[in-house]
Amino acid sequence: MPGMKPGAFRFSPSPPDPRESGRVRTKAEIPVPEREGGRCPKIPGSPDDRMQKYRKDLPMNLRRTVSLLLASLLLSGAFASCNNTDAPSEEPAPAVSDPAEQQQEPEEQSPADAPSDPEPAGTPEDPAPTEEPRDESLHDSPIPASDGGMVELDKNLFYAKTGDCGFSAFLAGGGASSDAEVVAFLSSLLKAPELDFASVGAGCSTYAAESADGGRVFGRNFDWSCSQVLLLETHPSDGYASFSTVNLDFLRESANLPKEVLPTASCYAPLDGLNEKGLAVSVNMISDSARIAQKSDKPDLTTTTAVRLLLDRAATVDEALELLGTYDLHGSYDMMIHFALADASGRAVDVEYVGQEMVVVETRILTNFYLAEGEKHGIGSEESHRRYDALEAFLNAHEKADIYDVRDALFTARESAFDPDPSEGTEWSVLYDQTNLTATWYRRENFDQGWTAKLGG
Repeated sequence: MPGMKPGAFRFSPSPPDPRESGRVRTKAEIPVPEREGGRCPKIPGSPDDRMQKYRKDLPMNLRRTVSLLLASLLLSGAFASCNNTDAPSEEPAPAVSDPAEQQQEPEEQSPADAPSDPEPAGTPEDPAPTEEPRDESLHDSPIPASDGGMVELDKNLFYAKTGDCGFSAFLAGGGASSDAEVVAFLSSLLKAPELDFASVGAGCSTYAAESADGGRVFGRNFDWSCSQVLLLETHPSDGYASFSTVNLDFLRESANLPKEVLPTASCYAPLDGLNEKGLAVSVNMISDSARIAQKSDKPDLTTTTAVRLLLDRAATVDEALELLGTYDLHGSYDMMIHFALADASGRAVDVEYVGQEMVVVETRILTNFYLAEGEKHGIGSEESHRRYDALEAFLNAHEKADIYDVRDALFTARESAFDPDPSEGTEWSVLYDQTNLTATWYRRENFDQGWTAKLGG
């Protein structure tokens, strides 16, 4: 690849079944943050949603009374059922003296009483069940125009459009080797009180698809607890326009920042995005104690500033890999991660860091465990393996998949289907249409309400 130093990264062949390695780790507990102004919307269909009205604290004596009453009703029904089922009749059956006397000559049937001809074979009495038509609606609303400020779309969900974020100056200064250095740059740029990047964990799923007409769609689930979310559109003066999604809880002091500067600060903390060239990027966590801390003479980037670099400067997967190879990466939030990259040509890869070496695996789906061959293969949360299996089954059943199929795939891989903890769920799902340059976001697994924007629209 032109411009690449030899050994900058290596390609890994298609991964074998990661479960064969036996190196599966469970997901660590993630604290649920308190949110001022009420909780996020309930996960549709979860116990936390449907049963909430029944979960009232009752006095202990009333609980006992209700329990005894229910037990009595259940036992009464059980005894009644036992006493009435298959009970023999007390009235004796009439005696039969001679079986021959019981036989009677059959009465002659008139033509009117004769049975009608049977229906022709193959004609069912009821029509055969028809397959339910596919839901070809995104159930979305257009995002209202923004004059540069933040627009509140729903509780704890915002949209903003911004221009230049000062990222070129950030790169010219050598980037950053830690979140603290990013914070220091932002504090100087924004003349704002010092920020902080929270240390978090998250589960995620991505799916890259090609439709029958050659279109490309990239879908992403971000699995985490209730949070504030910003849908950000950026138009830098010296880079590509892009959409990205930001968890504002990762900026610990974001609630105290003036709203006019929050979009600029958020430029440095994207977790997924799509740019005007059709390149889609997502960062997914891996549950592993290892950390990314490359050290050479190259300039430095953190995880989220690497996402910003790719959205601003890369048009294809090849260009993205070349850019990543020219920087030393340092994991944001003190987490091991890997990147999902997909471009408008249909190429999709997983970028992992093993032993401080960048490794590339060709794949259309990604969750939260290592795919690269070697000692790390398969390490990650057990739940992420199950989500991967679900997406792989969906992929095998849909050689071609349009935006509605990708939406259904994200629904299949939603967090509540694999984790019974109602405090967690898929915080957002996003469909990036790499051909038409639109983005549709869904919140808290509610696929009946989406928000859509067209890049530059």
